[in-house]
Amino acid sequence: MATAEHTRLITAAARAALKPLGCTQKGRSRIWLDDQGWWLGVVEFQPSSWSRGSYLNVGACWLWNEKDYLSFDAGDRLAPFQPFTNAEDFAQAAQALAERAAAEVLALRERFPTPAHVHGWIAANSSAPLWSSYHAAVSLGLAGDSERSRQMFAEVIADTHDTEWAIALRQRCVALVQLLQTPGEFAAEVAAGVQRTRRLLGLPAWAGEAFESAGDR
Repeated sequence: MATAEHTRLITAAARAALKPLGCTQKGRSRIWLDDQGWWLGVVEFQPSSWSRGSYLNVGACWLWNEKDYLSFDAGDRLAPFQPFTNAEDFAQAAQALAERAAAEVLALRERFPTPAHVHGWIAANSSAPLWSSYHAAVSLGLAGDSERSRQMFAEVIADTHDTEWAIALRQRCVALVQLLQTPGEFAAEVAAGVQRTRRLLGLPAWAGEAFESAGDR
């Protein structure tokens, strides 16, 4: 099936704005990835179910919880729906969306240079409580703040949701909290989790391979 004209215009605009930054297109989809090793910048030119055009969603996806899907853990929709009316007008709209996406990719890189910066963002932008506690616990543990990390893990472990994913998350927290007393082992296990997630997502192995543990600083 031939690619729709509005999708071709989005791809061309994204390639021009995002490829020079090192971002890559996910297959032939309208998703572009900025691979930062332990996290991904995710740019989605989201289609509509009822009209040709595009929304724009951009965010960071943490890779230290094992999963086979992308998520917007920090960030979300940046632009409302831009409808396709004609090629000339939509080419300009697509370019504007792509340029805004590129600016946000750079902003995310600056915002999250290390795991320690993740906790700072979560503290100021709390969202889903359970996941926020988990991400905060991991980032604090990697930053060497074992006491606060243990407190955040405890919040997740005490949660009573009985869904499959919540049970699995609590089990993961129990395993990680036991490693906090040995920062190097904690960092190594989180890095191993990142590598497992990368494999599930079809990404190449993380060249960095490991986080710098508190004991190494």
